[in-house]
Amino acid sequence: MKLIRKLKHIAGKKRLLAETAPERARAGSNFNAARKIGLVYKDQDEEFFNKVRTFSRYLKDNFGTRTVLAMGFVDETQKHLPVWQAQKLEFGFFTREDLNWYLKPVKKVKSFLAEDFDMLIDLSSGNEVPVNFILKESAALMKVGRNGSDAEQFCDFIIDMNASEPLDNYIKQLNIYLSNPKIQ
Repeated sequence: MKLIRKLKHIAGKKRLLAETAPERARAGSNFNAARKIGLVYKDQDEEFFNKVRTFSRYLKDNFGTRTVLAMGFVDETQKHLPVWQAQKLEFGFFTREDLNWYLKPVKKVKSFLAEDFDMLIDLSSGNEVPVNFILKESAALMKVGRNGSDAEQFCDFIIDMNASEPLDNYIKQLNIYLSNPKIQ
């Protein structure tokens, strides 16, 4: 079974690079100016999910961001979905069952991809093929990710941070750079 997953991962990375990104307008932004922010992540555990939810609330409460939507990849089947991932209003998810053979999400992500985000932030390590498909296919005005990750090539703004750094440190760096209203 591990061999099949590894083959899918390799095929998915090749397919991801082969597909063309949609035409999109690009514009710099910051947390103060962004009206709609999207968050993509790979769900790890309840603690990680709570950090993403807290960050979402932080953006709304401190910067007046009207809408913050999140889409998480849960690397399980629908039957084994964690309790904390129960459908929330502004938090969507997709599972292994929602991927095609190339690990491309084909279900549950269409409405998220159709959103006109001012900013799309990758909260994963940047090396998750299903999350990278969303990052690449989004028409967000500004895409934010980590340096040295597979997702770096799809991002407009890159935080110089190792993919193994914890989410808390990454969020601190995002706040340092993107909360400054002078940066656009």
